[in-house]
Amino acid sequence: MKKLLTEWLAWGFRVALGVIFIVAAIPKIVDPKAFAWSISYYHMIPQDLINALAICLPMIELLAGVFLVVGVANRASLLLVSGMLVVFIIAIISAMVRNLDISCGCFSPGAKGKAMTTSTLTWDIVWLAMAVHAMIFDRERLSLGAALRRRRHGSKGATA
Repeated sequence: MKKLLTEWLAWGFRVALGVIFIVAAIPKIVDPKAFAWSISYYHMIPQDLINALAICLPMIELLAGVFLVVGVANRASLLLVSGMLVVFIIAIISAMVRNLDISCGCFSPGAKGKAMTTSTLTWDIVWLAMAVHAMIFDRERLSLGAALRRRRHGSKGATA
């Protein structure tokens, strides 16, 4: 029973993280210029790379989110999301240590007057813990990838 509950929790975490990353990506894709400004406020990325990052990162977030929701390449997507979260956590800590009065740029790029707090950092840490839990315990039973594998193996057995 405990194992089943752990697997369902991992599935829930995987899907929730997917939705979070999809929701976070959309405003950045819609307004990459505002997201570029959000990135620049951290003063961590060379100016020459900011525009490329403002275009590429939201697309990666969106793809990883969709993959997590539908259950394709779960481990790789969770590893990618975990890596992004580690980078986000480092950036948030850096901004807080340097007393930068900026928004994280997570869900509303370019937003003014929504300075980061410890709750911003806490959420990213919680999401990282969810990703790690899902990486360890998600058995991929409820995923498109698993369904396709079952179908492929089922059809091979039928023709043999």
